[in-house]
Parts: sequence; structure tokens; C-alpha cells
Amino acid sequence: MQMSCKICRRLGVSLCGSRSCAFIKRPQPPGQHGGGRRSKDTPYGVQLKETQKLRFYYGVSAKQFRRYYEAASKSRRQTNVHLVQMLETRLDNMVYRLGFTGTLASARQMVTHRHILVNGKNVNKPSYRVNVGDVVELREKSKKIERYQEWFNFFKNELSYIERNESQFSGQLTRLPDRHEIPIQVEDQLVVEFMAR
Repeated sequence: MQMSCKICRRLGVSLCGSRSCAFIKRPQPPGQHGGGRRSKDTPYGVQLKETQKLRFYYGVSAKQFRRYYEAASKSRRQTNVHLVQMLETRLDNMVYRLGFTGTLASARQMVTHRHILVNGKNVNKPSYRVNVGDVVELREKSKKIERYQEWFNFFKNELSYIERNESQFSGQLTRLPDRHEIPIQVEDQLVVEFMAR
């Protein structure tokens, strides 16, 4: 079993984006006593768990996450919403949301291996912030790779804030998403409370 799936089971939600995630078949925590009665979390424990969930949804380190939180807290917008919007518009996540690949980890690999262009320019930084109107696409050479074609054609777009051009193997962030549109199961206000300690 992959380490990420153990994390999914421990936090009680499928975070890795894989259809074969172990949490789907075994929703109890990992370990010998995972199926037993769970102790009730303290308020601190609940906040910590929600923070870990948000971090693992987007695959960012604790240090990166702290920087995102600090930037969000200085914004005039609501901190929890702005924090999630910044994470959602990372390039690796946009590649995943647009359907270029099936998991966030493989989306990150696509970016670092220079398969992705933003507005016609090669970007190999997974944390790159995609702005409204930016066009994200496969580079010309990568459009011929069969598995990328299959993933992109298989994907069904259900997110109203992204627009796909299937003939060009590209997509665009049309607007910043409202919090309720972002498909993650996190109490992000608790995350803000935890980070503000």
C-alpha cells in the first residue's frame, strides 16, 4: 500500500485522487487496532487534522503551507477562502483539475518534466500561480503521448471555473472559484484557527 493511502485512512478522507485509494475499500485507520473504537479528538486535534488534510490535498510541505497562510492572512479577502484559492490555483493542481492526468502526484511530475506550457511558455515549477485567463496546455511534443491523450479525453469537466479546449489539449482558469465550488472536504476555518495559534 502506498504511504499516501495510509495518510488517507488516518485522516478519514481520500486525499490522493486515485480511484484505487485504499481508503475507499478500508475506511478505518491503518494499523492492528484501526478497526477498533476511535478516541474522541480534542479541539486542538480536530484543528490539526483539518490542517493536515488541506496540506495533503495539495501536496505541500509544512514550510510551504506556512507561507501560503501568511500571504492569505495579509490579504483583504477572507483568510480561509483566499488560502484555499491560492492552493487551488497552483499549476500542478490546475494540470490535475484540467484532466491531463489522474493524480496530483503525476501532475506535479508532468510540470517538472516540462510537459506543460502556460500562455505558450514552458513552466516547470509546480507551485506556479495560475491567474485568471492563463492558458495551460500540453507542449506540442507531449500532445503525441498516448496516455496524456487518453487521460484528457476520458476526463469529464464538472468544475465551472475551468474551461477545456479538447482539440488543443488545453484549458483555462476562467475565474477564481468560490469556496463551495472547490471539491475538497476540509473545514478550512479550523485550519486558520490552528495556524493563528
